[in-house]
Amino acid sequence: MKPLLLLSLFLLGLCATLHAEKKPNFVVIFTDDQAYRAIGYNNPVVKTPNLDRLAKEGLRLNRAFVASPICVASRASIYTGMFPQQHGSVGLASAGFKKSVVEEKRFVTLPIVLGQAGYHTALYGKSHLGEPTTFGFAEGREIKAANDEETFEEADKFLTRESKSGRPFLLWLTPHNPHVPYTALQRFKDLYKDSVITLDPNWMESPPMQSFFNQAAPGAIGFRDGPLRIYKGAPAGLTCGPPRSAEAMKEVIKAYYGDVSMLDEQIGTLVEQMKAAGLYENTMMIFLSDNGYHLGNHGLGNKITMHEESVRVPMFIHSPLLPVKGAKSEALVSSLDVFPTVIDFAGATAPPQLMGKSLRPIMNAPDSIVRDYVITECVGPPESRVGTGHRMVRTDHFKYMLSTDDEEAFFDLRSDPYEMTNLIAEASLSAEIERHRSMLREWSVSVGENRLPLDEAWMQPRKGKAKGAAKPKKQI
Repeated sequence: MKPLLLLSLFLLGLCATLHAEKKPNFVVIFTDDQAYRAIGYNNPVVKTPNLDRLAKEGLRLNRAFVASPICVASRASIYTGMFPQQHGSVGLASAGFKKSVVEEKRFVTLPIVLGQAGYHTALYGKSHLGEPTTFGFAEGREIKAANDEETFEEADKFLTRESKSGRPFLLWLTPHNPHVPYTALQRFKDLYKDSVITLDPNWMESPPMQSFFNQAAPGAIGFRDGPLRIYKGAPAGLTCGPPRSAEAMKEVIKAYYGDVSMLDEQIGTLVEQMKAAGLYENTMMIFLSDNGYHLGNHGLGNKITMHEESVRVPMFIHSPLLPVKGAKSEALVSSLDVFPTVIDFAGATAPPQLMGKSLRPIMNAPDSIVRDYVITECVGPPESRVGTGHRMVRTDHFKYMLSTDDEEAFFDLRSDPYEMTNLIAEASLSAEIERHRSMLREWSVSVGENRLPLDEAWMQPRKGKAKGAAKPKKQI
């Protein structure tokens, strides 16, 4: 064989090897308070053409749940791949995370692991945990302004810089929207001026006075977002929290959807910027929210409870690198799965702390499953104490809930998707109820929780709590 031909074959093989070993980039968009139904592909009333297109081209994860439906705990969990019980920030206080991660360095974060694997990492937007560089990001800053213009401007600058560096990167964006107050530009609000908003069957003016609906500290009954003006120009007295009329709630929802639509346009622009920078083909985008939002369902605004509205979020993965595109998955997925998924594709070493699963099997075959159940926990403000609060075990079509006052609920989501009938006393379901209790017991042991009694007596239905109704307490 001629030397020139041998050289050509060698160079071609080298190029192919280098191309195959090129690490993917990651863009994670972690929105704030975006309900499962607040995206167009789940709700045709919501106008999100860019998100709909990205989800349609990628992999929709239709049953995604957060580790905790409250901002600080959820964010600390997604960065560490651990439950709030473990990293220490169980509510709205970041002190536990800062102690275990920043000061004592007992746990590593996703940006730390990726940085060790040669990635350049950045976070711009709402942190809730302090400046991003203190917990592992190479660059970034907390941006608290509503409407997120500055956050996406920083993203554009980052993409321009990284397009010239040649190094792999993680860009983590945490927009403010659609969190209150709802301040979208008027043209986005006008999209819903004539929209017909239909309230769900479990909508109520006020929630039941039971601990399952409690959004305050354990042992009390209280509801968030009471006397809060939710958007500029809102009628006096219009609030996001209870009590509120059906008409008032519809106005809240319209304003909320306006924020979602503004966010959608910003994400569409971001994708075009990725393409212009030559980064689109080698970038994996992961989209989800830190928690859901009730929007009046069960009589509640806000989140914090274990109901579907609070713990379930829209989620999809988009990338030209996906082996299967234009797919949907009904597999149970946790926000804890983001960390192991990213480092799986980055070729980084997984730290022993991780409680999630890589979603690669689902990305290869959307009918695959990676877990049999999802666990969620939450402690509401103002007091946030490890070992207290709501718990949930969510399986394929059942849900077991343990409330702040150790009351139980059990729902069959096939026949009761709005969680309106508590079946905890249903004799025919006793075996399923015991199975779900056992799952929660197993989880409790795995995270080192001391709240739940671990003897067999706890595994039996407790007298006086079959209906899951707490004694009415003072509303705050």
